[in-house]
Amino acid sequence: MKKVNLFIAMVVAGLLGSCTPQEVKQMPPARYSVAHPEVRDIQYMLEFPGYLQSELVVDLLSRVEGYLMEIRYEAGKSVAKGDTLFVIEPRNYKNKVQQAEAQLLTSQANLALAQTTLARMQDAYKSNAVSEIDLIEATTKVDQCKAAVQSSKAQLETAQTNLSYCYILAPQSGRVTRSLVDEGNYITPHTKLATFYKDDQMYVYFSIEASKLIWAQNEAKKSDAQVKKAGQPFSAVEVKLTDSQGNDQYFSGQLDYLSPSADLSTGTVDMRAVLKNDKRALNNGVYAKVSFSYKDVKDAVLIPESSIGTDQSGRYIYVVENDTVRYRSVQIGQLQRDNMREIVKGLSADEYYITKALTRVRNGQVIDPIIEQADTTAVVK
Repeated sequence: MKKVNLFIAMVVAGLLGSCTPQEVKQMPPARYSVAHPEVRDIQYMLEFPGYLQSELVVDLLSRVEGYLMEIRYEAGKSVAKGDTLFVIEPRNYKNKVQQAEAQLLTSQANLALAQTTLARMQDAYKSNAVSEIDLIEATTKVDQCKAAVQSSKAQLETAQTNLSYCYILAPQSGRVTRSLVDEGNYITPHTKLATFYKDDQMYVYFSIEASKLIWAQNEAKKSDAQVKKAGQPFSAVEVKLTDSQGNDQYFSGQLDYLSPSADLSTGTVDMRAVLKNDKRALNNGVYAKVSFSYKDVKDAVLIPESSIGTDQSGRYIYVVENDTVRYRSVQIGQLQRDNMREIVKGLSADEYYITKALTRVRNGQVIDPIIEQADTTAVVK
């Protein structure tokens, strides 16, 4: 058995001895993408959940009864102020207007007769042709006729008002929901027919913790750029809407309301901003994210969020020094809209960092770095 093992060892030694130095190959260093961090001015933002509401929301209710004769608008389309939206059977109300007009004419005629009679009584009284009681009765008759005229005018005005209620008009320019009642149905007063939205501008409502509001106001006062730009801390806001595919849309607005009192039960302060909605891209009742800047940072050092790892010690990156990878803990700042994260401490603008494959690279590993550029890549010499 010892002779067999000795023979195998001699064969292996002979094979190794037959290899020349040129035939011994080493694995080349792994290639990893590296880049300098991006340096630019950024803003620190606070973000809160909120919801959109039209500037004016009106429930369109019937105020008279009758058959719904016409629906004169197209659901969801824009209407102008004063456009007729619904017509409730007006025939009976037109008849009441005519009756009230006739009653007014009768009252006015009675008043004219009473006034003529009173004038003759006054002349007759001067010549003692009638008694004083007759004069008083004629005067009273005039007063009664005047009251009857006023009552007839009030009845006519009421009849005309009820007739106007047969025609439901758009209170402002905006959009109207579909009708909740079909044509031909008999409706009673206070029946809801549709809802009107004035949405050429929108409100976004949100709440902020009172303690955080105080902190943000103090931070904003430290930023000269904020005061110069807005005249007061965080008057400008951004509203973010996210669709079902995760795509974001941003809209700009101005803060126009800050509640003078905090809610004792929640410790929050209600706020509101107003947004232009000329293109009707915003809808009532939609949930949104509201953010405003409270601090400006100049020459911030930024790298992609995906280039930062996480371990038990916190956040870290890999930097490259003389083609050698070095592990480094970093202190991070706020994530920006383009998914770039500020590195507050741990990376300078002239250093290279590993951009990808953090799970494969190792501390102290020698690599073949490739510089990432805007359009091309070049090997580090």
